[in-house]
Amino acid sequence: MPTRRKTLAALWAAAVVRAHEHAAPPAESAAYRFAVLNAREAASLRRLTAILIPADERSGGAPAAKVDEYVDHVLRFATAPVRKAWRDGLRRFAKKDEAALRVVAANEFQPRTPDERFFVMLKDAAVEGFYTSREGIEKELGYRGYTYLREFPLANMAEVKRPPDYRPMLRQRS
Repeated sequence: MPTRRKTLAALWAAAVVRAHEHAAPPAESAAYRFAVLNAREAASLRRLTAILIPADERSGGAPAAKVDEYVDHVLRFATAPVRKAWRDGLRRFAKKDEAALRVVAANEFQPRTPDERFFVMLKDAAVEGFYTSREGIEKELGYRGYTYLREFPLANMAEVKRPPDYRPMLRQRS
């Protein structure tokens, strides 16, 4: 029997597919006009995704990738229950800070409450939006397209070290 989380995930995936099939993203120079989210919801989404994927020395994070616009674009093609879940979640999360997100993230792998389920949906959308953007693909991951590389800089994993101030947002799966 499908759980609510699996149902919402399937509906979100269907909306992503429909969004990619039916509409091209707006031109880079045109200012994006939110179609589903109001200004307060968009601001909450922008702030929350900036907490999840902040700017650093490699990229501008979720704000530079315009993850908020990506989510709104996908929501244009989503079902009414998915839109409602996003609106309700953004309303509940409007005042949450990083510490509050850590609390709801603690049960990420077995979400039970509406806030925990919304966090999973928010994180999934933020990661999807960021890593399918030019900001995430080129700046964060260093993808250079179909070019010949004489060496792969991460081949020696012993050289990869966590920054001294590294604090994982989420606990690891057991």
